[in-house]
Amino acid sequence: MRLVGLAMAVVFFGAAPPIQHFDCNRATGPITVDGRLDEPAWKAIPPITSFRELKSFAAPAEKTEFRIAYDDAYLYFSFRCDDADVFTLYEERDANLWESDVVELFLQPVSDNPIYYEFEIAPNNAVYDARMVNSGSGGFRRWAKWNCDIKTAARVDGTLNDWRDRDSGYTVEAAIPLAAFREAIGDKPLKGQTWKIAAARMNFSVTLEAEDRSSTANIASGSMHQKDGYNTLTFK
Repeated sequence: MRLVGLAMAVVFFGAAPPIQHFDCNRATGPITVDGRLDEPAWKAIPPITSFRELKSFAAPAEKTEFRIAYDDAYLYFSFRCDDADVFTLYEERDANLWESDVVELFLQPVSDNPIYYEFEIAPNNAVYDARMVNSGSGGFRRWAKWNCDIKTAARVDGTLNDWRDRDSGYTVEAAIPLAAFREAIGDKPLKGQTWKIAAARMNFSVTLEAEDRSSTANIASGSMHQKDGYNTLTFK
């Protein structure tokens, strides 16, 4: 029994892993936002798979792959999620998408500027986008009124919202116009900039005993707005 207790302590109370650093390369060719990820530009980008559960930093139940790239007009990102039970509750813009399956991207372009951005895409292609000004400045209802001209696509490999079968997963793809970040970075070129970033996933399934919330960042509190645990991203 003492050995079991010690193992559990390591999982839930161990030291946080090191903050991860990522590079963001220019896309090597055109990207069409259709949820397929079949362009050579995506295939040239190694996936980021180092997601860990919020609070415990344990390995998530199902695999997630995240990719990110940019060109002169857009910041692109994609997720591929293994998921045996793809499930979503909302269809409208800026709904509480985190209450069912969703992927999330948080970006803080300038470390000493409080402005940061949240983007969420559900398996049915519902979108939440918000420009935040500090975590304690009014919550998602205030800042979700901000919208950008984000392009998104989602594809489900299975049957959405049918818990009786077993799905393979889903893919989402997005292109954020660089103009969306102008309030934070002005017109400066991305190359050479280093931002804070956190990719995340909320996973709900009949195959799980509890919801599985994971991120590339170190989120010990459970809140994705804990920016001191974010990764860094340098544009190459």
